[in-house]
Amino acid sequence: MKAKFLATGAAPDYYTLSGETVAAHNKGMTEEYNLSDFPEGGLFQSADPVDGVPAILNVERVNGDLYVTLCQQVIASQYPDLKAHWRGQQVLDSADYDPDTCYVTPTGLSGVYDYEIVRGKDVAGVEGWTVRRKAEEPA
Repeated sequence: MKAKFLATGAAPDYYTLSGETVAAHNKGMTEEYNLSDFPEGGLFQSADPVDGVPAILNVERVNGDLYVTLCQQVIASQYPDLKAHWRGQQVLDSADYDPDTCYVTPTGLSGVYDYEIVRGKDVAGVEGWTVRRKAEEPA
């Protein structure tokens, strides 16, 4: 199974990916999706959310390979005076998935080289991936 990620305002805390099964975990609840019967050329309609949060945005089987598009939660930029928009571009083998890695890419930061992608909280206390100015290293 191959996984793609899209930046969303709400997403599960993390996923467990095994074979052609996706388990989405959110706030202690788990929803499991067995996608082994998804056919070549099939049309993905929807997937039950986990604790009210969408987990799977798309499923397709191409030349026998299963591709699943999952949500990854982002919040507003914490870099002063810069907005970050996000895009999903990376496709990875499900065995390489790490819940502590951001798989979406910030855009709108052209010419800015002192930012980092980190987990953070917004002013409402919502957690997600964000960009911020890199902390200066002591001299």
